[in-house]
Amino acid sequence: MNHESNRFGSTVQRALSVRGLCSIALTCSLSLPIAAQAPRVVVSTTDDVAAAVGLPFSVLDGDLVTVQATKPVAPFFAGGQFQGTCGFIPGDIDAFTRLPGSHPGRAGSMVFSLLSNDGGFLDGDVLILGNGGGAALLISELDIATALGASGVSIDVDALTYDSQGRILFSLTDNLSASVLGPLLDGDILRLEPGLAGVTLVFSEADVQARFTQATGLTDAILDTQALEWANGELWVAVQSPTRHDGSIIAIGGTPHIVTDENDLGLGGAELDALGDMRPGDEVPVCHMSLEFALPGDLAHVEVRGRPGAKLVVLMAGRTGFLRLARFPGFGAVYLDPLDPWLNALLTAHAMPIITLDGAGKFSRDFHLPSGTVFGAGFAGELGWSFQLMDFNTKEFSAPVRVQKL
Repeated sequence: MNHESNRFGSTVQRALSVRGLCSIALTCSLSLPIAAQAPRVVVSTTDDVAAAVGLPFSVLDGDLVTVQATKPVAPFFAGGQFQGTCGFIPGDIDAFTRLPGSHPGRAGSMVFSLLSNDGGFLDGDVLILGNGGGAALLISELDIATALGASGVSIDVDALTYDSQGRILFSLTDNLSASVLGPLLDGDILRLEPGLAGVTLVFSEADVQARFTQATGLTDAILDTQALEWANGELWVAVQSPTRHDGSIIAIGGTPHIVTDENDLGLGGAELDALGDMRPGDEVPVCHMSLEFALPGDLAHVEVRGRPGAKLVVLMAGRTGFLRLARFPGFGAVYLDPLDPWLNALLTAHAMPIITLDGAGKFSRDFHLPSGTVFGAGFAGELGWSFQLMDFNTKEFSAPVRVQKL
């Protein structure tokens, strides 16, 4: 056994196997966290945000983090999670939302769009995490362009959500000179009708501007609608300008108002370009690694978040796989190969690490990646190491995080 693995935390004092782990999870009691009263959301920033006081990890522009007014920023889904589930790390996430009717916290609930063509997908595609691993095409850029009457035109989806009837609301990154609705601006909010039967203008950029001014008292041009979310019966937006509120969340339906001021989100007023509401059960344990690429033996900083006082088993393997665990809460699958030699060596040696979160639901540690040859192949054939967490009491599984070998 490679003893580097024990530096992540203490070790479980019992024999575990994939089947045994499932049995343990089934016999554990379920204890759900108390729902937060203030809006808690997932966001992505336009630019990187450096680590600082109150923010112990850097937030890259492709990361998704959870924020809440006056609460610490928490990791949610970063490059390592995308590598571990999709097989590639997006350069930037341009939009994020949840699939209507999906089970909270599940991989298959996550819907997103990319800033640039990446991983074999286009920047106008709407994607979802696929069953069995990888990203899957939910709605193609071509389908959206055709519905807009602009077939053959390259478009980029800049903001995305579903309304109360399950229809997609979206905004474009750039102006579109001609469509079935006439010229469109990047601040317009559009609705894709069921069956791709057409597109409806929900709010023009001028409408968004007027409601932004009503909510903030500022007349500065918003320039662009960068993020959308439908929550609590309201349509929320994040806009590109002015700087004072490019990181704020603004409700533009009914009586426009500021949902959360950027100064309360802990990101230093960073501009937002993706936004998603957190439903009860969506926030599962998460592991954030400071390295996305590393050599064997390299030192990584680990930040773990979850239920205060929770004991989390750390599953580790070189090879990526997929084992569906739909009967458990959380991410719904283990993305490790059950036959991986490193994973099985840890199980056989009764040395599966376990960590305990503090009263704030945090755990931090510097961790040496294994110095031996326990790395294995991921979804894209890349070599590396994968990690995934299981909470003993809630039976929740985290999303996997994967570090690629240089």
